[in-house]
Amino acid sequence: MEEPVRIGHDKFYIGEGETAKRELRVVKVSDDVIQVQEEVHGIIALVGASSSVNIKKEELKNLIKVAKEEFGWTDICE
Repeated sequence: MEEPVRIGHDKFYIGEGETAKRELRVVKVSDDVIQVQEEVHGIIALVGASSSVNIKKEELKNLIKVAKEEFGWTDICE
């Protein structure tokens, strides 16, 4: 697998004077599969069987740009 490309990052207040850092990355798994990774630091890890990724509009634009330019997916969002 290739190195992830960062498409977004921010910090947010979570209470008790603690700030969490978030980074959103994308990596090409195979020719037709990409993986979006959200890494959050500064809060207690949640345990569960499902996960989700929060993506901002600008991050989605960056994701599409990376998929086209870095991974060669020229046929998306036409």
